Amino acid sequence: MIRFINITITDSQRIDLEVERNGAVQELWFEFSQRVVLSDDTILIALSTLCARVFKAIHFDLSPSAEAIRKIEAYTLAEVTTRGIGATLEEASRYGTVLSFSGGFDSLAAYCLMPLDTGLVSMDFMGRFARERAFYEKHFKTITVQTNLLETGLHRNSWAFMGIGAILTSQHTSAAFHTFGSILEAGPDNMSVAPAAARADTFPPFAAAGFTNAPFVVGLTEIGTLQTLLHYRPDLVRESLNSVASPGEEKLYRKQVLTQVVAARRGVKLDLDISPKPTKTHFAFGQNFALDLLALYIAKHAGEDVASDLVRDIPTDAFDHAKRLDLTFFERANTNLFDRFPAEYFGGLTERLSDADIRFYTEKDWIEFRKVRKLLAPYHPAVSR
Repeated sequence: MIRFINITITDSQRIDLEVERNGAVQELWFEFSQRVVLSDDTILIALSTLCARVFKAIHFDLSPSAEAIRKIEAYTLAEVTTRGIGATLEEASRYGTVLSFSGGFDSLAAYCLMPLDTGLVSMDFMGRFARERAFYEKHFKTITVQTNLLETGLHRNSWAFMGIGAILTSQHTSAAFHTFGSILEAGPDNMSVAPAAARADTFPPFAAAGFTNAPFVVGLTEIGTLQTLLHYRPDLVRESLNSVASPGEEKLYRKQVLTQVVAARRGVKLDLDISPKPTKTHFAFGQNFALDLLALYIAKHAGEDVASDLVRDIPTDAFDHAKRLDLTFFERANTNLFDRFPAEYFGGLTERLSDADIRFYTEKDWIEFRKVRKLLAPYHPAVSR
């Protein structure tokens, strides 16, 4: 069992509570960069992302509506108890989009493709994430939610914790649609014949908060999001790079390599601070889907040696594919993954993609996509489902 107790709200700008489990109590807090509209319903739904289906019983020291409790019981499959039952909130009319925004390339690209009135909500998990906050607060109007959540370990129960800020502020923003900067490389299933992401389902806690999923970059690779960013906001590339990782980290070197390759192919000149390549390559081919996929593009356009700096033990067959194929699908939008994208925003999305010279897959792209899927299937079985 897990219990969320002694929940207090201060000046509509801070939530403090205690988490009790296995006889131990931990403090948990959320602090907002501005005053926001909060309710027991939104707090209940947000905290449910830290539970997923790990616990058989959950107690919240709140008085949410019966409807909110029902939705969270359906999501967690747990017995949910509360301090009391509150009135059902009057559903405000919802309009527009909100993006869970980190300031990295993918979320920046999503923002570039979204409507101009898109709202931003950012998480500050402190520590190494402080440099992200310094970047996005310098350039964007975003609601920042600072929290000690990572210290509790509860984030390990579900990926949905990344959107906890958007859920907490959902009544404040009243947005109808929500998204992350989640791209094709987010998981091998995205290359499968019938990827789950193509259904554009709204994950239960976000649906409970009133959102509908609108995945603006799900059909793009990291190459595609870089192309988008280089077209719309090339002025932010250098600062964004420096905010995602520290000099010497493999992640920073990989993103610098990708940026150089894409910028050269797009004819964009960038002044980058290039880090030395890592002394040790962390992943061998077959251990990281995203890196394996990107290694093919890097081998094609920067050479096998550069690709081997990112991923070790790349098989000869992979290099042969990089030589034989055009791999233009990396630079285009996957029609399958955008199949159920919200109709009211699809026209604007296609227009913004077209302005950035990003087309949808052609028949040749699909043929090459399937060849790459066949190559990766022995290493990442989910691609062949």
